[in-house]
Amino acid sequence: MPTVKRKRKKHLRNLERNQSGRNATVKMEFYPDEPRIEGGEKVRHYAAPSITFKGNEPAKPQSFDQALEAGEVYEFMNKNKAERFAAYSWKQGEARKEAKEDFKVAKKMKRDA
Repeated sequence: MPTVKRKRKKHLRNLERNQSGRNATVKMEFYPDEPRIEGGEKVRHYAAPSITFKGNEPAKPQSFDQALEAGEVYEFMNKNKAERFAAYSWKQGEARKEAKEDFKVAKKMKRDA
């Protein structure tokens, strides 16, 4: 299954599990230069959901390969954009503000360590 390269936010927000009305969100992971996808000489970075659920079933882990098979891998040429997308940029409203602040704090702690 190909990766999503355009209209990433719209695609992720419209996933069935995000439209379920369930009070849960997709947890995303950042994959820097994932080697399992052939793509030429340019370095690519990926973001993909790390959990999945359908309807009322409990959330379960989802691997990169499972996300790829489900068409839920988002491809970026820029590492920072991929990191921000995985952390918060696809979210909306208050959830986005909170996730952005958490991302900034974590980034600062990592830089200072």
